[in-house]
Amino acid sequence: MENKLKYESIDLKKLRKDNSEYLPIDPFPHQKKAFKKLSSTFLLPSKEYTGGLLVLPTGAGKTFTAVNWICRNVISRKIKVLWLAQSSYLLDQASKSFLDNAIEIPRTRNSLNIRVVSSNPSQSKASSIMETDDVLIVTTQTAINYFNAKPKDGKGRETETQFKKYIKNCVNTGLFIVLDEAHHAPAYGCRTLLMGIKDIIKTPCVLGLTATPTHNEKKISGWLYKIFNKRIIYEAKKADLIAQNILANPRYLPKPTGREFEVDDDLRDRLVREHKDLREDIIEKLADDHKRNDFIISDYIKNSDEYGKTIIFADRWFQCEYLKSKLNDKNLVRSIRAKNGLSNINIKSEAIYAKVDKDSNKTPDAELIIKEFRDGKYDILANVRMLTEGVDVPDVKTVMLTRQTTSPILMTQMIGRALRGKKAGGGPNKTHANIVLFMDNWKGLIDVWAHPEGEEEQPPVVRGYRPHELIPIRLIELLSRQIESGINFNDGPFLEYIPVGWYRTEIVVSSNGKNGGDEELPSFVEYSMVYNKTRDKFIKFIKSESQNIPPEWANEKLDERTLAPQIHNWMAKYFDLYEDDISETLENSLMKIARHIAQNGEAPEFYPMEDREKYDLDVLVEKLEQKNDNEQWEALEIEFKKEGNLWIDVYNEDLFKFKTAFDAALNTYNYHKRTGKWPEIKIGLSKSKPKMTLEEKQELKKQILERDKNTCMCCGKKGHLAKLEMDHIKPDSMNGKTITENLQTLCRECNHNKNRDEIDFKKRESPLDGPKKELRFFEKPSSEPSECVLKRIINFFYHSQAVSEINENTVNRLDITMEIKLHSGNKPAWLITHKKQLIKYVQSNLGRKDIKDIIISESQFNR
Repeated sequence: MENKLKYESIDLKKLRKDNSEYLPIDPFPHQKKAFKKLSSTFLLPSKEYTGGLLVLPTGAGKTFTAVNWICRNVISRKIKVLWLAQSSYLLDQASKSFLDNAIEIPRTRNSLNIRVVSSNPSQSKASSIMETDDVLIVTTQTAINYFNAKPKDGKGRETETQFKKYIKNCVNTGLFIVLDEAHHAPAYGCRTLLMGIKDIIKTPCVLGLTATPTHNEKKISGWLYKIFNKRIIYEAKKADLIAQNILANPRYLPKPTGREFEVDDDLRDRLVREHKDLREDIIEKLADDHKRNDFIISDYIKNSDEYGKTIIFADRWFQCEYLKSKLNDKNLVRSIRAKNGLSNINIKSEAIYAKVDKDSNKTPDAELIIKEFRDGKYDILANVRMLTEGVDVPDVKTVMLTRQTTSPILMTQMIGRALRGKKAGGGPNKTHANIVLFMDNWKGLIDVWAHPEGEEEQPPVVRGYRPHELIPIRLIELLSRQIESGINFNDGPFLEYIPVGWYRTEIVVSSNGKNGGDEELPSFVEYSMVYNKTRDKFIKFIKSESQNIPPEWANEKLDERTLAPQIHNWMAKYFDLYEDDISETLENSLMKIARHIAQNGEAPEFYPMEDREKYDLDVLVEKLEQKNDNEQWEALEIEFKKEGNLWIDVYNEDLFKFKTAFDAALNTYNYHKRTGKWPEIKIGLSKSKPKMTLEEKQELKKQILERDKNTCMCCGKKGHLAKLEMDHIKPDSMNGKTITENLQTLCRECNHNKNRDEIDFKKRESPLDGPKKELRFFEKPSSEPSECVLKRIINFFYHSQAVSEINENTVNRLDITMEIKLHSGNKPAWLITHKKQLIKYVQSNLGRKDIKDIIISESQFNR
């Protein structure tokens, strides 16, 4: 078994003596070119801040190239090295490379101290860092945490962490920083760490390693090139390395599974507008689909001669175990091979995944299995996100991706595991790499999934509606209010309902997976509409507050709901809450503008609406006011159907709606013509009544929380740590009223997942006529009790507070039965249909493999 390196002090004199016959490694041509560029860019000792990117495709030896050059050019000058990476696997890869290349260090150094630090218990703690460490290899998140920490000593005085002391000591020695997987550099935590170190050291060198040339977005590129001010110092092209047999030529093999899936609005928004991956409940369903898994197994068995050494990327531990057991079934292999006219073979497979129960002995020894796979003991290795970054098994010929993903970075990382060519350890007969893509038919989705041959970075995704999509929505909203009220007037000129332009905000958010190293930073664009009466107010707000926005508002992981108090203050300070909150979008607009400024360092660009006059219905009114009603109908029908006219799109091809809007504009025009005034009515797009003051809202929230005993009505969490919120049962955005009967207490997690649904969790009996088709699974927040997660899942399923209690009956330590009791009136049969899926979720996602069965029953009486 390979042990993780914690600390190593190398006697370089002894190392040279013991390896007196050592011959220096002969790098590949592209690595030699990289060495020259590194030497000409980083002039040591450094007299100014210098940052540069080394871009090498996955499999081209980024780690070796950087470490070998550092050993010969940085360590030899007694300059300290800080190596930052996203996961413990990448730390291991870097530490191994330093051990392998230490012999290349010139004789100016006689010793080398290497320390590896992470939250992993098998590596060093941050408290063990010493000023004598020459190479400090640490996870980026650990470095961020300990750089920003402000601990206090026994007397309550502020002190510094060992990591912060180490950085300050580097003022005397110089510091060379390496950021592996440098596409993470623009993230708020990472960039503030690097800039914070720069403030202390003044002249550090920062080398970014990446397979991603650049981020396409102006915003991200801006941050990337502030950190790496020398930009790309060397880039090797993938096509050139394939031609030189350093990389294998990828061969993409799509494999339709024959499975079809309906796409509801929620999933479509998640994939298309929010650019998130599949929901956890859908991933769970795919992973547990035995027929689908059998198709994957059969494909490997039939093609194993061509596939050779293979990695399978799965999604759940039980999927890995199923694939492993079937592939190791000699009778099954013999049968499938015989049916396809193939000779029998002996397949050896294994699986690795994160711990799934309390008994760590039941978890596969990933380090040992990876070593044995590398040494040829196994033909095929199934894993759950443990081999996407940094693990080096160069002779892998095939990777199998068991499902589609929207993540181009994840796609590239998985494919990269098979791309080593002949000259890079891929084996003498390796001419190509097989990329096997198992694909389902998602009805109605086009061009959503990451392309295997595409770039790792994609342009920003538009979240919400584009400006010319919003205008019809706003005008139909106005028309609906007029029809409902029976008042067929506008409260001003029609053009006042048409925006004068919009701000285009672009914000990067963190999209986190469960495993270290799979953080992604998708960029989202949203449009904030600006009207004639709000234009100057937005300008004043931006001019006055741009310099006052807290730096932490740039944090990609920020929960925007925590910003509401400050946003409300700005709304009251710069806007008329009665007149200016058009369609109740003002709060979101200020939020996005402020976040854009925080992340970009400048205000979002304003785009004037060039064709605004085309939407002026009053022009038609003046033209047709003298005609009678029949003549107006005829003229409007001609106008409505005129080629290139926008009215047919605005009013959804409904001539009656267009005529109704015209009548309201005509009535308003005539009223103004006679009186010189505009109608004093409030049925427009502004709010019909002022918002509650912040004090009134806080008092109401206090009353609701006290009524609900400071308990989340859905999952049962209590107290301050639950982050309780006041929720509208029928959402405010769906015309729900802010009255006690329509309010309930929910924790932040439940409130967020409820979104715009109308669910009364105070009710204990389901209002549904029949069961929902699917059980919606949620990810478990790290600090949340499993019982709360289960209650959330089940109560959302029943659309009420259906769960009465959850108990456990223990047979022995590894055999426990969970009992879920529902309040009277809720049918257990609805949930029993999903029992198998629920058990799988409890075992894998909640880490309770000891739960062997779940009993679902109905209480006779509601408690």
